[in-house]
Amino acid sequence: MKIIISLLCLIVLSGCASSNIMEAPIRFLFYDETYEPDKWRKQDTYMQLGVTAVILADAYTTSKIQYASHLSESNAIGQKLLGTQPGTKETYMYLGTWMLTNYLISRALPAKWRPYWQGITIIGHGSAVINNCHAGLCDHSWNEPQWSQ
Repeated sequence: MKIIISLLCLIVLSGCASSNIMEAPIRFLFYDETYEPDKWRKQDTYMQLGVTAVILADAYTTSKIQYASHLSESNAIGQKLLGTQPGTKETYMYLGTWMLTNYLISRALPAKWRPYWQGITIIGHGSAVINNCHAGLCDHSWNEPQWSQ
């Protein structure tokens, strides 16, 4: 696994080195009057809506782990940030922050890199949603506390 991750990093970094990928955020942060980011296209908006939808679905299903005593967060990063039984508030705060961060990164990336970034995000969070659903977190057979009327 470490070899695969290393190879992916090498490929991405070699592509980044030849494409001025860091130019946009640096010029934006230090306010360069001549800086004009790549145009945001309709395709970027649709992809970002997909990213937002899949992250919301991930947040919804992940927040249900706390009601299933036989389940726990299995993602190593999720365990460190949310614990083994993620609460609703923590889950939505973390993934809401990730939605905003992902959008800002998408806006800073050159147009040719955006679909890759957004696609990887959709695949990653989509697989988490699928795994959560296979674990039974998408149906309502678990005992979630009901709001009193």
